Amino acid sequence: MLAADSSVDNKYRLDENVNITILNVSSLGLVNNGELILLKDVKGNTIDSVWYSDKWHNDNFVSTRNISLERINPKLNGNDPDNWSSSVDPAGATPTQQNSIFTDNLNTESNISVSPNPFSPDNDGFEDFTIINYNLTQTTSEVRIKIFDSKGRLVRTLLNNQPSGSSGSVIFNGLSNAGEALRIGIYIIFLEAINESAGLVENLKTVVVVARKL
Repeated sequence: MLAADSSVDNKYRLDENVNITILNVSSLGLVNNGELILLKDVKGNTIDSVWYSDKWHNDNFVSTRNISLERINPKLNGNDPDNWSSSVDPAGATPTQQNSIFTDNLNTESNISVSPNPFSPDNDGFEDFTIINYNLTQTTSEVRIKIFDSKGRLVRTLLNNQPSGSSGSVIFNGLSNAGEALRIGIYIIFLEAINESAGLVENLKTVVVVARKL
C-alpha cells in the first residue's frame, strides 16, 4: 500500500502485517475532475490503468467527501464506469481489504446467469449490485441487453449494439434509465446477440429479483 502521509495508518483498520510505504509527497493526491492512474511493473510494463471520474460516485450519496471510489469487480473492465461506485464502508474506504461493494458471479457455464439473485440495491454494502454473465454460440456479435418489468415495460437498457466476443459480463445496479431505483419485484433480462456476417440472431432470457429491506 502506498500513502502520501502517515495519517492513513490511523484512519483505516489496517492489518499490522500490511506493508505500508509512506511517500511524504503531496503530489500523490488526485484531482476530483479525473486523472489517469497507471500501474506499472519494475520494467515499465503497464499492468493496469484507468481514467477515473468523480461522476462514477453513487448519486444517492449527499456528499462523497472523504469517500473513495471502489471497483465492483477487479476482474472486469477497469475503465467501465458501471464497474465503479462509492465505498459504503463507514471509514470511507477499505485499503488492503476486499472492496466494500465487491460483487461476483461464479457461474460462467450457463448461457445466461445472474448473481447475486435476488439482489438488494440499497447501498448497505451487501449485494448492492448483480452481475450478468452470458455465453454465445458465435465468436463475435453485437449485443443488446434490456431489462423489462413484469408488465413488459422497458425500464433499463444495459447494452445497445455493443461489440462482444463469445462471452461477457455486465453489471446491473438496480436503477432505471432515468437513474431511479427500481421497485421491489421480478424483472426480465432480455439479451439479443446479432452476427450480421453469419446472419444469425441469438436470444437469451432470464429473470432477476430486486429486493429491499421492509
